[in-house]
Amino acid sequence: MFQAQDVLDDARDIFGICKEEKLFRYITDAIRLLANKGDIDPLVGALDICVQNKCVTLPNEVETVFGVNLAGRPALGHNELFSWHLNGPGDRKTRCDYSWFDELPAVTYKDLICPGRLVAFVDKPSDSNRELRVFGFDNQNKPLQTLENGVWTDGLLVPTIFGYAVPASTDPIVGRITNIVKERSDGIIRLSTFDNSSSSGTLIGIYDPEETHPRYRRIKINRGCPWVRILYRKKTFTVTSPNTRILLHSRFALVLAMKAVKFYIDSDVANGMQFEAHATRILTEQEGALTSPNALPMQVEDRNSIAQKDDWNVD
Repeated sequence: MFQAQDVLDDARDIFGICKEEKLFRYITDAIRLLANKGDIDPLVGALDICVQNKCVTLPNEVETVFGVNLAGRPALGHNELFSWHLNGPGDRKTRCDYSWFDELPAVTYKDLICPGRLVAFVDKPSDSNRELRVFGFDNQNKPLQTLENGVWTDGLLVPTIFGYAVPASTDPIVGRITNIVKERSDGIIRLSTFDNSSSSGTLIGIYDPEETHPRYRRIKINRGCPWVRILYRKKTFTVTSPNTRILLHSRFALVLAMKAVKFYIDSDVANGMQFEAHATRILTEQEGALTSPNALPMQVEDRNSIAQKDDWNVD
């Protein structure tokens, strides 16, 4: 793992003098070109995360879920279309085995437990008045809107004031959130509900500086458990600054991948494919030296064997 500044000089030599934004875009193209190649994926990781009401909202870095382990037990996975499958349990039955379901993307870590007003907590003074706009519906099922300069605009504009997090008396009571748009910030901005009776609320979102349109993978498990273990593929973040982390273990492989991108831009496909192949080989060799040779086995469920039982509390 290294930072974008470690390949910045090489990128300038390969792509020539250009605006920093374009240079970062080319580096991002090379990272994605390389991360999707090879026999060993350098972006595969694992995490332990707590469960709330049988629902798990995954961190921003999670892009693809490969497997889920429910408190030490393997589980079969189903995507969001499984509810319509003729052999599936539908929406009203419960399976007797351990399973998880891929849900639609979410914009908050937690759903609203009950309708309430929203406030934002700003960690850095420089992020005061950054735009944080929440789309959805109020407790009367009306679309959220904000009166700006005498004109009604879509979405609730949540005030972002450093050291101050109290909603205005005119703010609507939010019943459902469908989308969030956030301006790029210097620090983390937290979104929370506000309880008038106790001056407290529930934290529903923690947004990193580079997040502008939050989208989180969400899965649902078929029974309650305290935690789950997830095998996942990390998201390839766009390079936006010299300090952006690059989740690869070979700087030289990335340099070759950037040369491949330059050849592709120049319509030289033959040389581009040649440099791409060499970059893939170098990265695969490096990852092979760091990763164990174990492979994820095929998932098989024998429904003709002895009936499974719920032994959640049995060791």
